[in-house]
Amino acid sequence: MSESTAKPLEANGVYLCPVCRHGQIAPMVLMDTYACNFCRHILTLDLGHQTARLEDSAIPFRWQWTGTQWRSLNTPPVSLSYTAIILAILLVTLPPALIWLGYRIFPPLSSDPRAHWFPLFWVGLTFFAHLGIILRVFAALLPTPYIGWFFNGRMPRQTWRSQRMP
Repeated sequence: MSESTAKPLEANGVYLCPVCRHGQIAPMVLMDTYACNFCRHILTLDLGHQTARLEDSAIPFRWQWTGTQWRSLNTPPVSLSYTAIILAILLVTLPPALIWLGYRIFPPLSSDPRAHWFPLFWVGLTFFAHLGIILRVFAALLPTPYIGWFFNGRMPRQTWRSQRMP
């Protein structure tokens, strides 16, 4: 980064959004905040420290302007220990395995093939439910709020709505 291309944050400037890195943040009318035109997040800028703070989140995400791009000031990602990974694998595989074992030890009394679909369906449902729990916990550990759209559907719905509206 050369000093000639680096420019400080200005009150009326338009900058790349530090949250989604797709849209641009611009000042909101009659407010001291900025909004992204893509992800719709609201940020406040501290021009003295050259930082931005995400205001519409329970977790205080912050970024610093380097003159050309944003640098995250958030805590580093949580490193997962081997114990946590093993427990996650056990939580995903053990309950479906126990249901499948019960199905194999105590099969349905009916010889009708339709009687065998429910235990296998239940095994699959248990597997995907526990996998969803683990993915949700691991996504909460990521240092970026952008993954939140995967779980609460906020950004795609807003993007879809903005594409529909003229």
